Amino acid sequence: MNFEIKYNPTHSMALAHLEAGESVRAEAAAMVGMTGNISVATTARHDGGFLGGLKRAALGGESFFQNTFTAASSPGHVALAPKLCGSMVTVPLSGGQELFIQGSSYVAAPESISLDTKFQGMKGFFSGESLFFLKASGQGEVLVNAFGAIEEYELDGELVVDTGHLVAFSSGIEYSISKASHGWISSFLSGEGLVLRMVGRGKLYLQSRNPSEYGKNIGHRLPPRQR
Repeated sequence: MNFEIKYNPTHSMALAHLEAGESVRAEAAAMVGMTGNISVATTARHDGGFLGGLKRAALGGESFFQNTFTAASSPGHVALAPKLCGSMVTVPLSGGQELFIQGSSYVAAPESISLDTKFQGMKGFFSGESLFFLKASGQGEVLVNAFGAIEEYELDGELVVDTGHLVAFSSGIEYSISKASHGWISSFLSGEGLVLRMVGRGKLYLQSRNPSEYGKNIGHRLPPRQR
């Protein structure tokens, strides 16, 4: 199978092209449309068993249920789209490579890709983000999305990243949480707060917009919900 991404960078959509008998697993509600020969099965996530799927849903920001799309006796395709406006990219994995993904940025992958969670430790409590990353491994392409445009950065050294702009990073990169400025007051006044110091060698995927900050900015402008 292969992914074809269309309409980047604003309103992206991906076509998962499947040969006869091939399948792709996608987040719940990601499907836009599919050819008539595609069958769909909705199941609880099975990587790591029932408890493994529940752990990723509760802690990794990923849906507990997934849809598996399978082409029957002939090739077909499934159209997939993320929940937020922005770009999508595919990240190829092979030979024991691992990719760590913010849970809300994962869209889909073939069945040859396994998903698990990686605990961030206590530093996750101070980052303001999820305490867990999704860990993808295996052979194939992982489809991820960003809010806004997505930047692929080849890291060889150190890069400071705002916590809300990280989409994914490859194994070989470690990170720590630190203040944006030297002091707590200056960090708070700068509007940056805490940042991630990414160190090592590998690929970083960053998004141009911060979903949390965007939500805070427009939330108070919206009319109250009608009950």
